[in-house]
Amino acid sequence: MNTLHFPHLLCPACYTPLSEEADTLTCPSCGTSYPITMGIPDLRHPRPADTLAEKEVVAQLLAAYKKADYPTLVQLRLRLEPGSQAASDTLMTHITEYVLSQLERGRRMVRMYHEELAQHFTISGHDLALDLGCGSGASLLTLAEQFKVVVGIEPSLASLLLARKALESHDIHNVILVQGYGQHIPYAENSFDYANALNVLEHVFEVKPVLQEIYRTLRPGGCFAADSRNRFDLFLPEPHVQVRWVGMLPRRLAPRYVYWRTGLIYNHTQLLSYGELRQALQSVFGVRHYITFAYPNAYNAPKRFDTWVKKLANIPLLSSLALRIYPSHIAVAQK
Repeated sequence: MNTLHFPHLLCPACYTPLSEEADTLTCPSCGTSYPITMGIPDLRHPRPADTLAEKEVVAQLLAAYKKADYPTLVQLRLRLEPGSQAASDTLMTHITEYVLSQLERGRRMVRMYHEELAQHFTISGHDLALDLGCGSGASLLTLAEQFKVVVGIEPSLASLLLARKALESHDIHNVILVQGYGQHIPYAENSFDYANALNVLEHVFEVKPVLQEIYRTLRPGGCFAADSRNRFDLFLPEPHVQVRWVGMLPRRLAPRYVYWRTGLIYNHTQLLSYGELRQALQSVFGVRHYITFAYPNAYNAPKRFDTWVKKLANIPLLSSLALRIYPSHIAVAQK
């Protein structure tokens, strides 16, 4: 029987291999200790100070974990989120259905990434993949079928507990979950054949440092794929709060507007425009990147819409203009 090779975790502060003792990882170089919860190491750097609300969410998920199934944990987590009591029933139903549909959604998104990658680049291997900002596991389940080992990195322990439950429910054992930040990926240079970021870039307030870390940890020839919701989308509501044209406002005013309309706290999202996304990719990957229209079918629209969008992408001047207002982009790149 083949033994899976899980890569060594490194200290995110100094990139020294970590040693494990009981429920703690320790860096022999800088002396930093990192706790492990339910097999998930907390390798966030710099070390954060979690709020009481965040600790309470994790505590209740841990208390319910053994007896609860995945849908129950999802609903518990959403009910406990700050601001959820102020949200309308319609919005909370939308968010719950969105999370619970993650397996099929993840399959569609990864299929879209790989189909677009195949138009421009070739994935160098299928040994080790990185799912950056893996959340509650949407693309982990699909990647685990395609790569020998998958690493899911996510700053929220509450989300990682949901991902762990999802993996358990599908009997998947070739995934390692790590609590960490994209700015400090705790792995060595040239580690991954492939990396993706599903619904992540709009939650990254420092896009260039994250892309630089992805580039550092990709092997030569390794590929990166992501979707990015467009700040200047003219057609659809902002997906996290279901309010239209939030991105048209100055960034400092958007949270106030969202809170006025929905009662939700809007401080974890910063949508990128087409120009901002292109500039960030260019600064890290140079010319080895490509941005195009996200496929409507990946978001559960009829398949025929994909054909129309792909035809639009082949009309140079029109597509260049349309990308600036289209709801969502795909970005693919190669090291």
